[in-house]
Amino acid sequence: MAALTSLSFFAILPFSASAQTLTLSDHSNQIAISPQDLSIRWNDLVINSPSLSVNEQAQTISRLTVDSPTKAHWVLQPSKLRVNAVLKEQALELSFAVPKKTKIKRNQPIVLRWFDLPQKCTDTLYLPFSEGMRIPVDNKMWANYLTKNHSGANTTQDLKMPFWTVQQGKKTISYHLVNATNNSLTFSNTMPKVDMLADHRFTTLNKNQAFKVRITLGDNWMDGAKAYKQWRIDHHQSTTLAEKAKQTPQLARLIGASQVYLFGKTLISTDDVTDWWGLKNWYFSQDDLTQPQVAIQEIKPLTKGRDWLSRYHKQLLVDSLNASLQLKFLAPAPSQNNNAIAAQYQAAQRQKHWLLQNASQYLVSPDRWGQALSLDMLDNMKKAGLTKLWLGFDNWMPAFYQPQVIDTAKQLGYLVATYDSYNTAIPKGLNDGWLTAQLPDQMREQCAIEQANGEKKTGFRGNGYYLNPNCELDYVKQRVEDIIQYGRFNSLFLDVDATAMAREDYRDNSSESDMLNAFNQRMNWIAKQGNLVLGSEDGNSLTTTGIAFAHGLETVGFGWTDKEMKHDQHSPYFLGRWYPDQKPEFFFKSAQVKEPYKTLLFSPQFRVPLYQVVFHDEVINSHHWHSDSLKFTNVQAERDLISMLYNTPPMVHLTRDEANSPDSPRLKALAHYQQAYTPIHEQLWDKPLTSFKWLDKSGQVQQTSFSDGSTITANFGSKSIESSGVKVAPHSILAQLSNGRQIHWQAHHP
Repeated sequence: MAALTSLSFFAILPFSASAQTLTLSDHSNQIAISPQDLSIRWNDLVINSPSLSVNEQAQTISRLTVDSPTKAHWVLQPSKLRVNAVLKEQALELSFAVPKKTKIKRNQPIVLRWFDLPQKCTDTLYLPFSEGMRIPVDNKMWANYLTKNHSGANTTQDLKMPFWTVQQGKKTISYHLVNATNNSLTFSNTMPKVDMLADHRFTTLNKNQAFKVRITLGDNWMDGAKAYKQWRIDHHQSTTLAEKAKQTPQLARLIGASQVYLFGKTLISTDDVTDWWGLKNWYFSQDDLTQPQVAIQEIKPLTKGRDWLSRYHKQLLVDSLNASLQLKFLAPAPSQNNNAIAAQYQAAQRQKHWLLQNASQYLVSPDRWGQALSLDMLDNMKKAGLTKLWLGFDNWMPAFYQPQVIDTAKQLGYLVATYDSYNTAIPKGLNDGWLTAQLPDQMREQCAIEQANGEKKTGFRGNGYYLNPNCELDYVKQRVEDIIQYGRFNSLFLDVDATAMAREDYRDNSSESDMLNAFNQRMNWIAKQGNLVLGSEDGNSLTTTGIAFAHGLETVGFGWTDKEMKHDQHSPYFLGRWYPDQKPEFFFKSAQVKEPYKTLLFSPQFRVPLYQVVFHDEVINSHHWHSDSLKFTNVQAERDLISMLYNTPPMVHLTRDEANSPDSPRLKALAHYQQAYTPIHEQLWDKPLTSFKWLDKSGQVQQTSFSDGSTITANFGSKSIESSGVKVAPHSILAQLSNGRQIHWQAHHP
């Protein structure tokens, strides 16, 4: 009690303090805090249930001092963590700090549990695990889903923005983790309601960084997102698309552009062959080409007139020829002094020249060759009326084979990009087709992330090692420059860097914050290389420096461990095989979404545009490339309408055979999306999303508003409705733009 009796010095101040409670107040707020367990009430709202522990041990308090009516601090015992509480500018700011002399052992962090959702008085929880989730806390399906899929989530990569919002009655409470690293969220379904806990870990690498939380009240679920947007602006973390466009004029091509991934990695496709029997006989007569055994067994014995070449045989012949050419003209493995990009380009050109010299009589004109992209594909895109496209390869070799096709695509006004990554490095021979991971042995070993337990962090899908983005920057910069030069790209997609995949690295004592800074610095450097439009994965709020677009948040990955989705080829939910190489089923096979994912992740009633409130005028976001707009048949209309409502771009995957006519289904789908998305985005790309509301009680009719007064109304129902006196058909949107345009668009049902 000695610490408490010492407070009598401040008796003239309008506060109260006891062993249980202290009060911070100003003219409109009264906040009651229990220092020892951190239960908090703010006016008539419950902010936090009793939750506080350090390394699972309850705490007492010492040296409780109330500095003013709006400020107090105390020390937790026995952990000795210092706590500050400040009521400032309508926000409660809490900070927790480790004393400077405290020693923390490697792999033995101090774990602070500071938050427990007051679920008994909470109605709805809003979480940015994707674009935004609306979670009624009394929904058992949500409680089970969150416990199974998100318990243990971090707040850098998993939570796409470091805040959440709670609704209690007509008021909302938002919790912004100012220090977003080294946190975890735990969900529980032990009660009928959703429960959520939050922990922070002080480690030997971050112990000098205080953990800070900023709590605000609001009248609308969007207020937390708006407060975070303003906080980013105030702390110079926000760069608008308009500002980026001044630095990168090519960004104008991204405005209103649908996102297209192109599949195929080799020189020719089956569409490039004019004489199949001639090509077959020539191929097996070439002693200087190494033919795969499967081709020798299944194709070589076939004879014209007696046998026929099936679709399978034709694909196998083309695949075998492409593989033989790659073996004949091998590029060296990358080394520390030679990234081999120039050699890969030269090898690609040698393959092309040799095939032209030796087999042109069996093929179309060489300027029309191409598996992932060809002049014929571009002709059909143009005939289909596609004026705004972002075209992305899954590796850069198609551009190295046919650089003139890239030039033609750019002349049509398109952005052309390749996927690149510096996140995982693998040894030679493990998967030589995984070009981005072909990094020098020295880089793989010396840049590998060292975990607290002393082991190197295993890379993607257990291959190689994950790398620290602060390592070997000169090598990365040179490879990026070379890829852009030889591929003639005007855009680049950098995998992982914008996911905020923060880890500690004990190799060089990089904290998670250091790693986030390294990702941002790397992206910022790339974005300044010429007139290059940079994008990355997810676009998480902590790693958006330099990027104009991102892929990942509008449809996130789900069901990673679901056996039916991954392995049962007879199931309607099977996502598909990663085969054949030029057109993997996984990306092109239609599938249905099973429960609970169908309801929880795709029902419009459970979706909210949290990310768009913060980033609509900063980063253009779309689906993750695992799930393009056409992937899921039983939620396609919902996905399309949500995308239109939030003004985010569609994504459609293409291969050569899927674009062999202007009337091909996928090109027609792109043309249909373009009818609405392009003119709407051209009006709204630089406007913040300012409002989102339901126009009915069931969430079947929803509306977004933007800073210029434009509105988009989506009717998810099966009956027509009226909005502002205008009819909105079933499964359609109505955009009423400030420039006077009215755009009606109806989603297709597969």
